[in-house]
Amino acid sequence: MSRISFVDFQEAPIHAVLHREAEPGYRGYFHYHQGIELLYVHEGEGSVVLDQTVYTIEPGILFLFQPYQLHYVKALTDHSAYTRSIVHFEPNAVAGTLQTFGSLAAGLRRIWKDRLTTHVFRGFSSRHPVEPLLLYYSSLLQKAPPEGRHSLHTALLMQLLVFLESEGAYPQDRLPSASRSASHTEAILEWIEQHYHEPFQLEKLASDLHLSKYHVSHLFREETGHTVTDYVLARRVQEACLLLASTDLSIEAVGARVGWPIPSHFSSQFRKWVDSTPSQYRSKRQLLLGSQNQNDVGV
Repeated sequence: MSRISFVDFQEAPIHAVLHREAEPGYRGYFHYHQGIELLYVHEGEGSVVLDQTVYTIEPGILFLFQPYQLHYVKALTDHSAYTRSIVHFEPNAVAGTLQTFGSLAAGLRRIWKDRLTTHVFRGFSSRHPVEPLLLYYSSLLQKAPPEGRHSLHTALLMQLLVFLESEGAYPQDRLPSASRSASHTEAILEWIEQHYHEPFQLEKLASDLHLSKYHVSHLFREETGHTVTDYVLARRVQEACLLLASTDLSIEAVGARVGWPIPSHFSSQFRKWVDSTPSQYRSKRQLLLGSQNQNDVGV
């Protein structure tokens, strides 16, 4: 089963899943999208790993994940419900629609391409009527025919972007550093960020952080539900996808840069995660961007 899937934005540049409750025992995984994701939590608890930081989940919080931003959502569903609304969208496609809306277009460019000071908005529902908004659009989308959903998705996204315009001053809210497991997990994530493109050695990681191999493995799995190796592989594939989509580097050069210098090994590992070869993935991205550029010309 693929752990990182290519979201097809060509026919539907905006995807929305509203008021979706996770099944008991829900188990996420490290993943990312080539578009932008807005994740709003209606109810539930757990944690989100993002940019080498661990954040706590709480009702009323909004997470903003930029393109190719690796993240993992660990929801605790054994004793409480985890209900969320998710909007995925391809900024290339949406940009044309927003051209006549000056501030919204500028805001989109900011969350698309800038290095943001925050991706986490606690108390989002206390500052904006997001709950009634999502409830309203959930009802409309359930009744709408397939051909009418795009306009509803677009209107919903535009309203969420209006809300986000006023959020720039709110700082990131990290899990308190007093939590021992969180601080160690973040140290592990920071180490991987510096070394993921090298041959991975758990012994080296543990030694550099002055921890035992068992302690590293146990802490990381306890906090994220996955192994350190899972994250290393996910980080490599994430970087590979970004390079394939945004550079003219050869397939071999991309593999070598992310830690897989043997082309056949790079191709096989990439395919396990993405369900396509590196060249197929690059072709999909080029086809998508070509289609969007043609649409922009016609705007």
